[in-house]
Amino acid sequence: MFFENKGPFKLSYIKSKCAISGINFDGKVNDIKGLNNAKKNDISFLDNSKYIKSLHSTSAGYCVLKEKHAKHLPSTCKPIISQSPLNDFIKISILFYPDARYDKHSNLYLSKGQLKKKYKKVKFGNNVHISKNVIIGHNTTIGNNVIIENGCNIGNNVIISSNVVIKNTHVGNNSIISFGCVLGKIGFGYKLINNKIEIIPHIGQVIVGNNCNIGSYCVIDRGSFSNTKIGNNTSLDNHVHIAHNTEIGENCFIAGQVGIAGSTIIGNNVMIGGQAGVSGHLKIGNNVKIGGKSGVVKDINDNQSVMGYPAVSIKDFLRNDKK
Repeated sequence: MFFENKGPFKLSYIKSKCAISGINFDGKVNDIKGLNNAKKNDISFLDNSKYIKSLHSTSAGYCVLKEKHAKHLPSTCKPIISQSPLNDFIKISILFYPDARYDKHSNLYLSKGQLKKKYKKVKFGNNVHISKNVIIGHNTTIGNNVIIENGCNIGNNVIISSNVVIKNTHVGNNSIISFGCVLGKIGFGYKLINNKIEIIPHIGQVIVGNNCNIGSYCVIDRGSFSNTKIGNNTSLDNHVHIAHNTEIGENCFIAGQVGIAGSTIIGNNVMIGGQAGVSGHLKIGNNVKIGGKSGVVKDINDNQSVMGYPAVSIKDFLRNDKK
C-alpha cells in the first residue's frame, strides 16, 4: 500500500458520517476494498448493477448497497443500506485514506552520492529525484529529470527515459518507459455530493508487467479501489491514456492517442488503432481488433474485429459505408 490507512473505525462512527442503515452498527471495519479483494473485516460497495455477480462471491464483511441488491449477498456479508452507495462509500473512503485524494511529492530524495552507493548497477542521468524507499533492479537506466516517488519498485533491465514521473507504481523487468510519461497519478474520479465536488480517494496502484513498452507522453492513472494493470509484452504508442482501474492483458498493441476509460477490462492479444476511444466499465475479449478512430461503447466478445462509432463489426461497417 502506498497510502496510510487511518482505520480501523467503529461502524457507529462510520454511520455518523453517512446516510446508511440496515444493520446493528456495533462492530468495526479494518479497511475499504473492492468486492473482489475485500476480506472478512473490510467494507465494500455496489453502485453499478453490472457487478452484481461479484456480490455472490465477495468475502467482504460489510457492503454498502441499495436495498434491492442486498438479496445477492452471501450470508457472511452484512448489508449496509444506502440510497446513494457510491456517495456514502466515498465518504467512508475519505475517513480511511484522506491523503489518497491528492498527488503529494516526497521531500526526501537521495543525493547523487547516495544513489551511486545504493544502486551500484543502475545508471542515472542528471537532476534525478529518487525517494529513499524505492527499489530499482540491476542494469536499469534512468534518464534526466526523472522523479520516482516513495514505495515504487522498478525491475531489472528497465529503461526509463528523461522527464518521466513515476509514483504508486511497480514496473516489471525489461520494460521501457519512454520520454515524458506519467505513471501512478490520481485518476479522474469526482462526485458532486451536497453541491460540493468530492475527490474520490485513489488507493490503488499501477502495475506494469515484464517486457512492456510505454511510448512517450503516455499517462496511466492509478486505481481507485483496485489496481490499474498493463500485462506482459504489451506496447502502448505515444500519447495513450489509461484511466483508473483499467486492466490490459498480455501481448496487446495500442496505437497513438487512444483513450481507455476507467474500469474497463481488455483481454490478451488485442490491437487498438490510433485515436480510438473505449468507454468505461466494458469488457473487451481476447484477440479483438479495434479500428482507428472507433468509439467502443459496449462489450466485445473474443475474436471480433470492429470499427466506427459506435463500433460495429468490420463487415457491417464496410457495408454501411457503401450505402
